[in-house]
Amino acid sequence: MKYIELKNSLKSNIFNNYLLTGSDEFLLNKSVELIFNALKINLPELNFVKFIGENVNFEDVVASLNTMPVFDGKKLVVVYLQIKTSITNQNALLSYLKSPNPQSVLVVVAGESDILKNNTNLFEIVDCNRLTEDIINKFVLNELKKTSTQITKTALTTLNEYCVYDLTKTVKELEKLVSFVSDKKLIEEKDVKLLVNKTLEFQIYELTENLAKKNRVKVFEILEALKSKKDVFKNLVPLIYNHFRRLFFCATSNLSKSELGQMLGVKDYAITVAYKQSKMFSKLQLKQIVNLIDSLELELKTSAISVELAIWYLVLKILNF
Repeated sequence: MKYIELKNSLKSNIFNNYLLTGSDEFLLNKSVELIFNALKINLPELNFVKFIGENVNFEDVVASLNTMPVFDGKKLVVVYLQIKTSITNQNALLSYLKSPNPQSVLVVVAGESDILKNNTNLFEIVDCNRLTEDIINKFVLNELKKTSTQITKTALTTLNEYCVYDLTKTVKELEKLVSFVSDKKLIEEKDVKLLVNKTLEFQIYELTENLAKKNRVKVFEILEALKSKKDVFKNLVPLIYNHFRRLFFCATSNLSKSELGQMLGVKDYAITVAYKQSKMFSKLQLKQIVNLIDSLELELKTSAISVELAIWYLVLKILNF
């Protein structure tokens, strides 16, 4: 089921085993909260157990699940696997899942981890990937109501684009904006542009769009901003390559957006942007750009060219197509 279906589902039926998947950290945590609230646990210190860390031993998890709740109807056990975690004794978990304790609820927060990908049939899966624009808009407006704050339509659109429709990022930036406009109680586009940190994903989209529009000033402005992030800048060529490769597939493939997204391993929003941007270049240009970056990556691997020189050469070449 999708995240937005979880709340209603919990009103009629609470499953024994949940697997939370997807990239939005806010939705993953919110799902755990919804399940906890639905169970109406009065003594969380006794009946709410978390397993989180570098190593998770599933024998310990199963032992906890098989321990009866104390003065509560249900016990909740949450295992966090979305961080870098090694696991042991997975067979103990798989054996338990086939005959779970009816008084315990297991929630595995997998995120984008594929540790349990071969056993998803043993869980009720909750999809916590990014929500659609209309749902995010409703969430933002509901959050703003709590502080009697409003937001203009253009400001809301810009906020969503900067945060690439990721609620984890949106929530953090929204708190900052509400605090900033505390007196006037209105968030305008200029406030978003002043305060909100653009995600790297958005900066790559922005760079590509301005390359297509031959907007040299904006291209160099974006590159200077990226250059200040040294760890990002040194890995910029592969990021640009992946993006243009995506554009090339969008321009030449007969697959649907969802099929293409699945094949390339990216989210719906990334494919939507790629389709839009692919129309700004000819198929030949996209092929030439992908081949050019291929050649530059080879030169980078053999230290025949520096990262900075490779990036400047690449953008100048695209600007002069």
